[in-house]
Amino acid sequence: MATPEFQQTLGKVAGFTGTALHTGEKVTLKLHPAPVDYGIKFKRKDLQDEPTVDAKIENLKMVERATTIGEGPIRVHTVEHVLAALWAMGVDNAIVEMDANEPPIGDGSAQAYVDLIKKAGVTAQDEPRKFFDVRDTMHVESKTGALLVLLPDNKFRISCTHAGPNNRFAQFLSVEVTPAVFEREIAPARTFVFYEDVKPLMDKNLIKGGSLENAIVVRGEAVLSKEPLRFPDEFVRHKILDIIGDLALVGRRIRGHVVAVKPGHAINAELAR
Repeated sequence: MATPEFQQTLGKVAGFTGTALHTGEKVTLKLHPAPVDYGIKFKRKDLQDEPTVDAKIENLKMVERATTIGEGPIRVHTVEHVLAALWAMGVDNAIVEMDANEPPIGDGSAQAYVDLIKKAGVTAQDEPRKFFDVRDTMHVESKTGALLVLLPDNKFRISCTHAGPNNRFAQFLSVEVTPAVFEREIAPARTFVFYEDVKPLMDKNLIKGGSLENAIVVRGEAVLSKEPLRFPDEFVRHKILDIIGDLALVGRRIRGHVVAVKPGHAINAELAR
């Protein structure tokens, strides 16, 4: 038997303030330690009685451009980056306290959350981790050509192929997800949008806080962003980040290999179910 891995939480409370992507409002987010078997819960400090929403797949409400969870009338939007960072950096139990319905977007990557987790520190608890060991191959596919396959593996790996409209910017990357790999290779990858998709989002009032400060905009063959691409294949890396965040809703650590072709939040969520 391998040594059991133990659950982990944060060493102390740490927080920061930023802008929410879709609403454009200022929001302060704090990460708090939590007891064993608590999982990850989002706490809405701005609402009466400070209700919490469990980051579980059964609470998934919406996957339009971002992942929204909710319980009863309470909603928390765009949870995928903070969840990916907590999960990939090895945090099993935490309270994510926010004074708005959406966390700060930072620079569109998970970098701010990795920095925050490192500031808080990660500490071991005295209960073993719960794993989901993939025994049989599973797959889900969508009408839009997205495909996710989950294969047995003794580690958590993701191999992802991303392609934009008309297969522009086709990219492939395969990684074993560990805290070190996530911090170096995945967390810095920023959100990207295709120009033709942005206009409808603006019309829907969905990205009020969006700017070239926190997203990469692709227009034709041109890449518009405040700073150059951080990786030649930054897009596929961000897709992997989103997959990690969406699969964190499973609530158990996956031991398996996710093979993803043109993934998106909707199909990621379908696999998580």
